[in-house]
Amino acid sequence: MPVLVTGMLLLTACGGGGSDAPAPAPAPSPAPAPSMVNVAGVVSFEFPLPRSNCRGLNLDNPEVRPIRAVTVQLFDSSDALLESTVSGTDGSYSFGNIDASTDVYVRVRAELKSSGPAVWDVEVRDNVDESIEPPPLSSRPIYVVDFPPFNTGTANISDADFTATTGWGGNSYTEPRLAAPFAILDAILDGMEMITDVDPTATFPPLDAFWSVNNTLTSPENIDLGELPSSFYNPRIDSLFLLGDANLDTEEFDDHVTIHEWGHYFEDNFSRSDSTGGAHSIGQRLDPRLAFSEGFATALAAIALENPQYCDTSAPLESSGFGLDTEDEDRGDQGYYNEMSVATLLYDFFDTDIDGSDNDSIGFGPIYSVMTGPQAMTEAFTTLFSFATELRNIVQPEDLAFVDSQLTRENVDLTGLNVYGDNQTIVPAGSRDVLPLYTDLPTDGTVVNICTNSDSDSERDGNKLSEHRFLRMEVLANRTHTIRVTTESFETGNPPTQPGGGFDCEAAGLADLDDPQVHTYSDPDLVIWRGGSFVGQSLSCTPNSEVITTQTLTVGTHLIDLNEFRFADEDTIDGYPERVCFDVTAMQN
Repeated sequence: MPVLVTGMLLLTACGGGGSDAPAPAPAPSPAPAPSMVNVAGVVSFEFPLPRSNCRGLNLDNPEVRPIRAVTVQLFDSSDALLESTVSGTDGSYSFGNIDASTDVYVRVRAELKSSGPAVWDVEVRDNVDESIEPPPLSSRPIYVVDFPPFNTGTANISDADFTATTGWGGNSYTEPRLAAPFAILDAILDGMEMITDVDPTATFPPLDAFWSVNNTLTSPENIDLGELPSSFYNPRIDSLFLLGDANLDTEEFDDHVTIHEWGHYFEDNFSRSDSTGGAHSIGQRLDPRLAFSEGFATALAAIALENPQYCDTSAPLESSGFGLDTEDEDRGDQGYYNEMSVATLLYDFFDTDIDGSDNDSIGFGPIYSVMTGPQAMTEAFTTLFSFATELRNIVQPEDLAFVDSQLTRENVDLTGLNVYGDNQTIVPAGSRDVLPLYTDLPTDGTVVNICTNSDSDSERDGNKLSEHRFLRMEVLANRTHTIRVTTESFETGNPPTQPGGGFDCEAAGLADLDDPQVHTYSDPDLVIWRGGSFVGQSLSCTPNSEVITTQTLTVGTHLIDLNEFRFADEDTIDGYPERVCFDVTAMQN
């Protein structure tokens, strides 16, 4: 740091002179050194952009971006905290009235704190802890960066500037990856500012983002060891988990990935998601709840970053990675079961670029209003149908033709459109057991036949189109109800039994589930919902049937999610039928 040293210039007289020459004036006393100074500067981080086609990161030539809105602290050499502040939008910070001639250092904490008008509390933590009894995740350490010490000197300092670097050494990471937590925070801040642009007093529930250089892609999951199935959001603890294994896949600079996962946090806390979750790939025919949730999160990233190019790079030196153009990605059959169909639709609602039929924009405000209002309270499951119906209800009349043109492009039938998609007629070519999306189930014992299939699922994921079928049950009186599901048997021998006969997997314990013969029988499961709230479920492994007697159900619409567990069971025998049909009855008690 530059230090201004004050001094005194001494003048010495030379040559002869008489005794009556005037005595020299006394030299002025030096000004006293200041006892207090100000310290100011800018904190930044390096951010490498993706290479062409999202094939790795350009770590040799990173951008330098400001570390915005984070906690910046000043410590003395004994580690005593002298002052704390929050960095500005340009990364600037300032500390006043600091002791002069003092050894100090600047610490930047990987956290965003705001108490108003918008409220948020975001921290980036290291989830890896290999101790015998690791502390709760909420107590794992927050990342901080301590920059090199300096002396405050005797004059104000205005250029105490510091940069958190990537740690890249040209062929590998050779230094600590200091920039990583701040890149993650910066992306999340972009997401929150997108919200506050339309809702300035939004309150964001506390969020932890867990990242570690040890977070690698593997199965089974062990978060304490950094073993993750992918980067993901955990709604039970409002936390993101991001990969960081430099030899396999890192996410800290994939800002679209970070905001995509943050988008699930938004859905969970500001709106509602009925998504099944689970593995999925671009272009697949997905369960419509999963398709909407994933498409919404991808669109949200493009909107927050004002960049439709979604990049998910892999290890720095590898050429792998993939990109998605949220403007016009059209892999697979377009419709409510395709996540990129949903993503391009929502992004085109927002963006102002002229692109084919996309010749207008409604901005983010109406999308936010639907997600935080009627989508969160819909009686239907959260799908493109529930969103589109409510969006059409709130947009300005002059925008309706534009909205309808985009929905039509994505194969949404507009005639009689409602939250259930009751009048949808368009289905992907060659598909079966798709429509109606909701099958009405009377409560008088009438038998309803409904079929599921795994035509679109080659990996036993259990979350593709038609693997879950929806039933709609109108409860007419506040009564308990008995719901029965039966199907034909696909056994290759006699069912396993317990002493006394019959098969009761709960009574038998899990040991019998290891019997390969168990996985030759149909295993229907059902879950009951009302307006997004869980009501009850029956998940027994009794072969070929399921039955539940509910608690007292209140008058109104209840939804039943019926699925064939064998479609998600990795132990299901080869050759198990791709299609299973059920007889379902409901009886008011």
